[in-house]
Amino acid sequence: MPLVDTHCHVFMPELKSRLNDVLARATGEGLRRMLLVGFNEVSSFEALSLASKIEAIKCYAAVGVHPHDAKEVKGEISEELLSLGENERVVAIGETGLDYYRNLSPKEVQREVFLKHIRWAKKAGKPLVCHIRDAYDDALAILKSEGPGKAGGILHCFQGDERQAREAIEMGFYISFACNITYRKNDALREVAANIPLESILCETDSPYLSPEHARGKTNEPANVIHVYETIASLRGMPLDEFADAVWENSIKLLGW
Repeated sequence: MPLVDTHCHVFMPELKSRLNDVLARATGEGLRRMLLVGFNEVSSFEALSLASKIEAIKCYAAVGVHPHDAKEVKGEISEELLSLGENERVVAIGETGLDYYRNLSPKEVQREVFLKHIRWAKKAGKPLVCHIRDAYDDALAILKSEGPGKAGGILHCFQGDERQAREAIEMGFYISFACNITYRKNDALREVAANIPLESILCETDSPYLSPEHARGKTNEPANVIHVYETIASLRGMPLDEFADAVWENSIKLLGW
């Protein structure tokens, strides 16, 4: 029963400092693919470098600038970062998007940098990894007006409603659920996971963030993606192995790994 984690940051110190143990636990749970996601120029290089070195699990990278860091690039993505998009181990562009919850970059700057990533992904012919928080309608409007391209993308760590999920799916996006789907008060999110098309679902951890309910307050890691799988399979009344096979196929269709 092969599992995938379509969004993690194992290059961060909390995980990299004990990477062998992290990988051993992940492989023990059946994890076979991981997408290491950069959130600025430095971390994008780190994600690609580590993805190229890990042998226990087949790893690939996504490169881009998070909306929190949008102000740092002043509306321009460096040529050095853009060049990473040509690497064969880079299978997606991002994470990028809009975050109106923390607003660590001005909204107009976030929107400008998001647009540049959309155009970059279209030019590269690669999927877009979107971080969206408290900004789904704005982000979807931008994607609709710009056109996300044939490669589609991922709404990572989805926290919107079913209408927003279905609008994204219509544009060729996959909806990725993280460990926060296990939180006791997240009934609305679980309802979305139960109702949207199976062929549009992915699973992730966003580690080292967002540990599952039973481990809240602790560092998250890729092995915990099993709890996302178990939760959604149960919600949909499916055997775990059948759900895992479907997510595996979804990830291959989108990311080509």
